Amino acid sequence: MKKIVLFLVVFNVVVVFAQQQNLPLNREFNLLNQKVFNQDSNTIHTSFLPINQSFIKTDIQRPEGDENFLINISKEEKRERSWVIRKMFFENFLIVDTGNFYLTIDPLLNIEMGKDSKDTSGTTLYKNTRGIIVRGNVGEKFSFETSLYENQMVLPNYQADYVNSTGVVPGQGRVKRFKGNGFDFSSSSAVVTYSPSKTFNFQLGTSKHFVGDGYRSLLLSDASFNYPFIKIINTFGKQDQFQYTKLNAILSSVTRREKGSTAEALFVRKSMSTHYLSWLATKWLNVGLFESTLWHTEDSSGTKPYQFQQLNPIIGINALTTVTDEVNHSNVGLNLKFKLPHDMIVYGQVVMDGNQYEKMKGYQFGARISKIKGLTIQGEYNMVDNPYATTFNQNLEVFTNYGESLAHPLGSNFTEFVGIINYKYKRVFLQAKLIMRNAIDETVQIGYATTIPGSETNSMITQFHLGYIINPKNNMSIFAGITERSWGSELETSFVYFGFRTNLRNLYYDF
Repeated sequence: MKKIVLFLVVFNVVVVFAQQQNLPLNREFNLLNQKVFNQDSNTIHTSFLPINQSFIKTDIQRPEGDENFLINISKEEKRERSWVIRKMFFENFLIVDTGNFYLTIDPLLNIEMGKDSKDTSGTTLYKNTRGIIVRGNVGEKFSFETSLYENQMVLPNYQADYVNSTGVVPGQGRVKRFKGNGFDFSSSSAVVTYSPSKTFNFQLGTSKHFVGDGYRSLLLSDASFNYPFIKIINTFGKQDQFQYTKLNAILSSVTRREKGSTAEALFVRKSMSTHYLSWLATKWLNVGLFESTLWHTEDSSGTKPYQFQQLNPIIGINALTTVTDEVNHSNVGLNLKFKLPHDMIVYGQVVMDGNQYEKMKGYQFGARISKIKGLTIQGEYNMVDNPYATTFNQNLEVFTNYGESLAHPLGSNFTEFVGIINYKYKRVFLQAKLIMRNAIDETVQIGYATTIPGSETNSMITQFHLGYIINPKNNMSIFAGITERSWGSELETSFVYFGFRTNLRNLYYDF
């Protein structure tokens, strides 16, 4: 059954047409947005993503000459150009605007080719993604977005090994075999949004979320596949200094039900309820309190009676009531962000297991500076110790979705340093990334860390890409890049690629 999604490319807050859509959940696209949001004069909660437009109330203007800031989807390009030039470089592909109804339709493409010089087979690697994204506003309080991706891919060896061992493509769901060494899969997502007032926003759909201000999140990230959810956001207090988010989601394991009426038995599911309280304590300090509880909704006898505690709206209660629970399981955490001079932020996270049978804890420390126009430099350290105990059912009682971690892609028992440099000049962009990590697998592999129990491995990934944004309305671009991956002391991947894509989401191949 096809799912549906929401991504959105935003509005210029100056326009009268109210919009309730979410900003695209794409780090590179949002760097300039985040720089502006983090100015001392702006009271915008940035640590629960995606950010909904209805909460960007400050009189924010688009920086002169930069088309990527809060892209205005409610107005057509007015300059006198031919239809082909406007659609190729400046406008959405299809626009319907009747005043109270605004609709855009754009193609989703990722056509990529490459070679891995360390692959002795000489296989040509490629990604062939085709799709469509539809976004709309109905009146001043209702918005929607839906997208569909159809994919065929032949991946570098370490990525193909991951797919073969897990049965899923990172962040994109289950696959079928394609021409021997390739993978065929589709994905879709959708979100409908309703804002009855200036302080409340309701969302229903199938998509992803991210909690934090860093490249990784140890609390909740968009590294796994889409999941059905319902979300309520409320801002309150003087100058909207508090924002409270309640998220309920249905997650999937990779374990089939024993019996089913369909040719392919359905996967056993579980559910998650998340609370996040964001407090803009001062102009320079943002404090976030996090709680997430995983509920065991099925067992060998079938579906369990619904646990109404999942609907509890108060943060902390679920963690307290499940601390001695051998089935239902909570994690608690803290997210901090400090705004410093020269467009710099320092951020961090702490996460701890809220169950007495577990001892997991993790830390994140990072900084990002954007003082020089177009340039962003970011450094980040992540650490999570102790893998999940084997006393827990690995599929149903740990924080995973389709077998992938809901937080850091490695799950637990690792240390990691991430360094990223981004530069953008008009429509030209580049990114250089270095990731160094140490991972230990003692009992359970939650993410794609190691394959031999008890082993310790050092690894390093370097990535570089350079590109040009063809159309900032849908972030369509051409690009070329290289990825090198060392596992232990051996360089096992040196992958050179080029392509053409509509880039509106985060996909993590840097594991």
